[in-house]
Amino acid sequence: MMSMSDDDADLDSTLLLDCLRNDSEEIYHVRINNITLEKAILLAIFDTLKTTKTMRHLSLAGIHFKDEEGLLFNEAMKENTTIETLNLESNELTNICIEPLCEILETHPAIREFKCSHQKHGLGSRGEEAMARALNKNERLLKISYPFKVPSARSVADRCQIRNGEILRQKRTKGEDFYNYKEEIKQRDAHVQPWIKVQTVDKNEQMKSDLADQRGRMKSVGSVSQMRAESKLRARENAKPTMDNELASKLSAARKSRGRSIKAS
Repeated sequence: MMSMSDDDADLDSTLLLDCLRNDSEEIYHVRINNITLEKAILLAIFDTLKTTKTMRHLSLAGIHFKDEEGLLFNEAMKENTTIETLNLESNELTNICIEPLCEILETHPAIREFKCSHQKHGLGSRGEEAMARALNKNERLLKISYPFKVPSARSVADRCQIRNGEILRQKRTKGEDFYNYKEEIKQRDAHVQPWIKVQTVDKNEQMKSDLADQRGRMKSVGSVSQMRAESKLRARENAKPTMDNELASKLSAARKSRGRSIKAS
C-alpha cells in the first residue's frame, strides 16, 4: 500500500486528468491528500463524479478545500451513485457545505463511510446533528469519522452505527448478498495511485548527508588546553598599553638621539 505522506510526493496532473476524462479503472480509488490542487483538477473530479461508473472511493484530505469548492462538490454528489467511502478531513469546510452534504448522504445509494474531522473552523452542533441524521436515515452508511462533542448527536450517531452494522451482519448470517466492508477497505487501500510520484530519497540518509555537509563547513575547534593558551595570549595582548603613531615616532627618535634603549612601560 502506498503511503500518502504527500510531503514526499508529486502529482502527475496530466495523467490524473486523462484518467478522469476516460473514467478509467485507475480511478476506482482517487486519493489526493495534502496537496494544493489546481482548480482545473478539482473541477475535473467534480465532473467525473456526476457520471462515473468506476470511482468508488474518494479522498481529498488536507487540500485546503473551502466552502466555495465544497458547494460545487455537493452539486456533483447529488448526481453521483457510486461513491462508497468519502474522506474530506483536515480541510476548511463549514456547515455551509457540510449540512447540505449530509442531506445528500441521507439518500445516497452507495455511501458506506464518511470522514470529515479536523475542519479548520469546527462544525458545531448543527453539523454534528446533520451527520447523526444521515446515519439514522441511511442504513447503508456504516461509519462517520468525526469526534462528536454534542451529547445528543453522539448518542444518535453511536446507536445508528451499531444498528447499521447489525443489519449488515444479519444479511451475512442469512447468506444474503451483503457489503463486505473490511474486504472493500483492504482493496481500496491497496489500490495504486499512478498519478502520485513518490520521491525515493530516504529522509534519514538525506538528513545524515546534510549534517555531514554542515560539519565539513564548520571551523574546527582546538583542544581545551589550546583554547586556554590562546585566551591567555589574547588577555596579555589586550593588557599592553597602546600608543598612537605620533608618540611612537617621538620615542623612536629619542632612542636614536640618545643612543640607548628606552623600554616602553
